[in-house]
Amino acid sequence: MSAARLVIAGVWMYTSRGNTTGPDSESAKAPAVAEVGDCVQNKGTDDQPDMEVIGCSDAKAEYKVASKFENECEPGQSRFEQTRNGRVQFAMCLTKV
Repeated sequence: MSAARLVIAGVWMYTSRGNTTGPDSESAKAPAVAEVGDCVQNKGTDDQPDMEVIGCSDAKAEYKVASKFENECEPGQSRFEQTRNGRVQFAMCLTKV
């Protein structure tokens, strides 16, 4: 499956995790806190992703955040969405690292 056609849909999993906010906390690794230029790893599958923000120098980094909250991504980019009750809460366009 090409990255351009890969559409990743997620759920608000991080809201049910720990309440700490330190740099190693679950909420600090949640994709919604990712900034443009940050890297993420999919710890799940293409059908049920579990994205986590990680350092770009980490060998496990799979994608770099190219943009956030865009309706469409550029050709060659993947789109990640988090939804709640069927509504998109957060979206970002990703490029392969």
